[in-house]
Amino acid sequence: MAKDSIVKVRDLLIEYGHGKNKVSAVKEVSFDIFKGETFGLVGESGSGKSTIGKALMGIEPINDGAVYYQDTLAFGKTPNLIKMNKKMEHHIKVMKINQTAITKALEIYSEDYKRVYFKYIEGKYYDLKSKETVEYSDNKIRKIEEGLDLKDHKLVSKSKDPKLKLVEDAVKEIIKRILKLYKLQDKSLSFLKMLKKDAIINPELLAKVTELHNRTNKLTLKIRKSESKMYLIIQEIEKIRNDVRKGKYRSVKRFFFDLGKLLETLIAEHKLVSPMIAELKQAQKLSSAIVSLGSDRKQWLKWIDEKISKIQDDEKVIELETIKNLMDLENIQKTLEKSPKYILPNNAERHELKKQMQMIFQDPASSLNDRMPVEQIIAEGLDNFPELYKNEETAQTYIEWFNLNNPDKVGKITLENIKYGKVKQFLILQLLTTVGMLPEHLSRYPHEFSGGQRQRIGIARALVMKPSFVVCDEPISALDVSIRAQVINLLAKFQVEFDLTYIFIAHDLSVVRFIANRIAVIYRGDIVELADAEELFNNPLHPYTKSLLSAVPLPDPELERKKKSFKYNPEAEHFDYITDSPKWREVAKGHFVLANEREVLEIKNNKRKNKKIEKEA
Repeated sequence: MAKDSIVKVRDLLIEYGHGKNKVSAVKEVSFDIFKGETFGLVGESGSGKSTIGKALMGIEPINDGAVYYQDTLAFGKTPNLIKMNKKMEHHIKVMKINQTAITKALEIYSEDYKRVYFKYIEGKYYDLKSKETVEYSDNKIRKIEEGLDLKDHKLVSKSKDPKLKLVEDAVKEIIKRILKLYKLQDKSLSFLKMLKKDAIINPELLAKVTELHNRTNKLTLKIRKSESKMYLIIQEIEKIRNDVRKGKYRSVKRFFFDLGKLLETLIAEHKLVSPMIAELKQAQKLSSAIVSLGSDRKQWLKWIDEKISKIQDDEKVIELETIKNLMDLENIQKTLEKSPKYILPNNAERHELKKQMQMIFQDPASSLNDRMPVEQIIAEGLDNFPELYKNEETAQTYIEWFNLNNPDKVGKITLENIKYGKVKQFLILQLLTTVGMLPEHLSRYPHEFSGGQRQRIGIARALVMKPSFVVCDEPISALDVSIRAQVINLLAKFQVEFDLTYIFIAHDLSVVRFIANRIAVIYRGDIVELADAEELFNNPLHPYTKSLLSAVPLPDPELERKKKSFKYNPEAEHFDYITDSPKWREVAKGHFVLANEREVLEIKNNKRKNKKIEKEA
């Protein structure tokens, strides 16, 4: 049975600064929080976990992405397919420019290879203009004999080899663009999948848009594979050059054979990419056309008519005619602008959200106003939402309590003559005693309490609103160890009593284990792993998760002394991310990890080995 998501986070991006100083604190993360669960979010200081917590409350400005509360947009913005397609077009344009630069650079590099080859193998001069070889007029011997150390010759002089660096830089730039393009495609496909469930878009239109996005996605993956191969070939060429500098080559024929073979493969792979980029460009244009609006739509319709008049392929003409007909339907973006689910809440709805979503802050000292007594601090929410205590149900509860404690005055207070100010005081007192405080504490100020007591006041302030979702932003990190368990037990108790859903943010995995149902591990703005609490502890997959778990202190001094800590080194662990980019993958039921294909294969192999060991045992 599918669980209901009370909060959905989609492609959340939060950035600070501008231009070159821009820093991504949260990098397009997505996750769901199910109703009634405690969702743990764990990471070291500066990882972006508290930033996410504040964004869920609307406190932190969101650069991109959206937060949905009870399946309706609460904060941020829904994806704009028109803008996303324009970004995709831009990335493909830059890819095309770099592809052209590589073509020119490889032509020059190939010619230079021939010149050096004829010079040192045959002792002849290769004319770059005529493409012919001639004898040197000075009769000097330039041939390199077999068995000589090549490092004494200028075969790999950097001054004579600038084009290889240009090729490498251009390939890296294309790979970076592919990664950005792939992220946009992934984001758009996820959004289109959500729209399909909503059934608010014409099914034929949505199906065609999805088909075009899938087409560009598959082409992007094919280009990425070729560019990754090219990058690895360039690294092999560089290795041969470095081996020459280190004196590892003593055969000039072997050097030219090895280098020539790699160069030939590089050029062949490069030639495969150009038509794929051209095909991707055309598919992307169709994708941009079908979602376009206004004057852009008129331009795209003109472009489609021109294509129809020139193309001889009947299948392509039929597709263009189909797209043209679908463009007559209501635009997807216009439909979204009228859908209640995808429109930001108005003032009244935003006011209601504040009641439904509450936050317990990390610092119990600075989060409470020292100039206000406890009663006033807790009453502030009730003053903003008087309907919480000015209702018949709450009034009846107060009457029953009053009659029980004042048997001689039974019947004197009724719904007709009740004073709602007294009902408000009753609610505050009841909640304060529930969190373990005393009635006399109502008139005191926050500075008169300990850290644990202040945090209890913060919990009471949040729960008096009768929320359904609470962000617990490291609520126990500033407390003594002896007090932490009390606060955790209180939160667990209230979750059952008031049917609450928590997101529990912390940097200590050992604490989160005992309160969370599922745990997400965040590293530098990326969620790298997500699984059920026990599954995460018993079978951590991402190296950063393993590093965090190894840092958890053990209560046994002997075991703690023998324990080996695991240090996370991203450069060593993810050495091939430039050619094999990571993706959010479900490697087991409910267990997700950010990994590339090599890492997923290693995870599967380790799983098989562990099963084999268990069977043998």
